[in-house]
Amino acid sequence: MFYLFLLAHLVADFALQPLWLVLRKRHWYGLAIHVALVMICMLALGLVEPAARALWPAMLAISAIHYGADWWKVRYGDKLFGLPWVPYALDQIIHVTTLVVVLSCAVPMAQLWSPDAVAFGWVAIYLSGYILAALAAPITLIVLFDPSFRHAAQAAQARVRCLVAASAVLSLSLLAGPAALPVTLAGLAWATRRPASSHPLDTPNGLMAVVLVAATTGALLAGLR
Repeated sequence: MFYLFLLAHLVADFALQPLWLVLRKRHWYGLAIHVALVMICMLALGLVEPAARALWPAMLAISAIHYGADWWKVRYGDKLFGLPWVPYALDQIIHVTTLVVVLSCAVPMAQLWSPDAVAFGWVAIYLSGYILAALAAPITLIVLFDPSFRHAAQAAQARVRCLVAASAVLSLSLLAGPAALPVTLAGLAWATRRPASSHPLDTPNGLMAVVLVAATTGALLAGLR
């Protein structure tokens, strides 16, 4: 069950949280919209796993803690730590820890951790890997290298390029294994010689970081088979 809820969290926090919503989370209504999306993504799990429908009290608890964590990050995170990546990392740690703790109280341990105990458990693992490599990693790099969104005008296209590159590298790692390395290196060499923009994600360091995360994620997922 954990993998399904992790997928719901990743979709809500990375796939369904554009820049305009990130900026509006400084206000209560922006936080409310975001947490409503978190709740909707969890409720949608009931469409593929009937056992998830009975977990609505756990979903409410997770959503409430999610609201509190994001409110703290927006209001006090940067002031307390200075470096934006610190509250960002703590926020994600809180969210994942919340899933583990709350679900541990609501679901038998075997059902919580076994991907075979729920419908589409393995699908959730692989989809989570793709979201982590293609969406979460680029956003994390933006927080690290462009925390003030100075390159915001170029961010959307840069993220699309990262999405394509990371998905391709991850898929090659899963399907071709070590044989994917020459193709990956050739594509990386070409991309770093001709950066598409000055956005940090398009720089050689940004591209190499995205590719490294995608290749590592692919290798880890391939090891599960």
